Amino acid sequence: MEEQPVCIQNESACLAEAHDSSRVLDQETGVSEVSEYCKDLLMRGQEEMNFEELRAERYFELKKKKMQEKLQRLKEEEEQLRQELEKKRQQRLSVSQARNSCKPAASFHVYESAEENPSGKSEAASSHRPNDLIVKSDEKGLCLKVLFPGLPEGVVSSRGSQNSEPEQYGLQKLDLGKVGAKQMYRGDSKRSGPLTISKPQENLSPIEEISVESASLPSPEGCSPIERDHSTQPGTNSNRPFAAAVNPCDADVRRRLLENSDIFSSPNLHSQSGSLPAVTEHSCLHLGGAVFDIFSTLMDGDGFSVFQASTDNDFVLIKVDSCSTPWDFYQFGRLRSSSAGAGLPLISCFLFDDGCITVYTPPQDHTFTELMESVQDSSELVGCKAVGLLQLLLQLHSCRLLHAALRPNVLTCCHIGCQEPACIFPIDWSTSVDLDLQQNITSVQHLPSAQPYIHLGLLEPNDPPHLVDLVGVAETVHLLLTNSAMVLVKDASGWQVEQFSGDGPCDIDTTMWRRFFRSLLNAGRRSPTSILTELKEQLVSLYL
Repeated sequence: MEEQPVCIQNESACLAEAHDSSRVLDQETGVSEVSEYCKDLLMRGQEEMNFEELRAERYFELKKKKMQEKLQRLKEEEEQLRQELEKKRQQRLSVSQARNSCKPAASFHVYESAEENPSGKSEAASSHRPNDLIVKSDEKGLCLKVLFPGLPEGVVSSRGSQNSEPEQYGLQKLDLGKVGAKQMYRGDSKRSGPLTISKPQENLSPIEEISVESASLPSPEGCSPIERDHSTQPGTNSNRPFAAAVNPCDADVRRRLLENSDIFSSPNLHSQSGSLPAVTEHSCLHLGGAVFDIFSTLMDGDGFSVFQASTDNDFVLIKVDSCSTPWDFYQFGRLRSSSAGAGLPLISCFLFDDGCITVYTPPQDHTFTELMESVQDSSELVGCKAVGLLQLLLQLHSCRLLHAALRPNVLTCCHIGCQEPACIFPIDWSTSVDLDLQQNITSVQHLPSAQPYIHLGLLEPNDPPHLVDLVGVAETVHLLLTNSAMVLVKDASGWQVEQFSGDGPCDIDTTMWRRFFRSLLNAGRRSPTSILTELKEQLVSLYL
């Protein structure tokens, strides 16, 4: 230990002597030499460095400097984007306030006698329709005064409507993928009212005309009082255009429906205090004493998200919903408690102040897979999935439940190994209805999700409400078969999918799918149960 300093001193002395001798040599020869390296850098006190170490040190200093410059540039860009976002938010807020200040409101006044009409004018006094309309009723002299704003420019009243059905030349081609994406929506308390039907209207009486036109005016319950009264009058023509008084998918409507239900005494429904926890990918969620590892997002919807997660024992599906009404838990519980609910997963729900979390757990030895998984270019596998879809619809309708918006992204398979057909179930029930609780839903015109189909002429307003699920199965199977949206054509025999139209010779698979889509899209007055049962038997005999 004592010799090390001596060695270092000897080396330093040798180097110093070498440097001195080199300097002397230079002076004797008279030649000026320039060193190719910096001695001060190579010799830093007692530490000697080589060229590679110097290069590495210079490289890391340069890299650190570039990283700092990049971070500074990103901070400046972030600040610029934040300012632009704040500016656009202020612009949208100002536009929204301007619109709200200019929005007209409908007001209704009831007079006990016609003499109380402040205008003192009769309806016949002017050829133009007045803003204040007095409608006389019985001998008591009761009158209803309706005050409504003028129609927007370019809008024609019901009696003056010049709309007509488009002329048909050969096949009528419609793309449900484009139309449905723009017009269909899920029910929610924050969403707008249902779509109106764009069809030719019959000649209406003045009070009926106001009922139809005032459906678009704002009111506290989402519809005009005169429309509600008129819809309950006996003898009303049910073939007239429909404007729903109440959205059956509204959160407040569902909350009232479940008030007298025993669902809140279920052992799988847990009330939690506070707000919804933040749920994101690659995070942990603590619920009911269990820890869920969130590893991917399966679906993002309007006001909800579905995640794939795992516990110590299982892989589960978790739906986080901003609506605090446990409608999914109630609907799925009804389906699972039926005699045909075998093979369905377990479900639990956690209620928070501002939403709820629903957890789907597979039965023992079962796994979850996506509906679209491993079906491309395989008519046989699609046939097996179609059998599962038809079985799901038979189960739903036997419980008097309608999903009303069946799509591949809201459906999941639960099965053991490679078992086919798998048990298929919805993971989102936002558009579903319960015909036992909602007995006012008697036709497709009462379903918001059916309005695009009515607008296209695929469904009639008075068709049974179950038919919207049949069209949903047709769209889902078509997407499984072709990986594209369903395009419809209309021929002499009715509606058909464009890819399977025609009567030419074809193989057994194409023949089956022609019959499949033709039956689902042209149900008419046939029993939906008989159509589903018949198609299921045909698919089972061909693919299973």
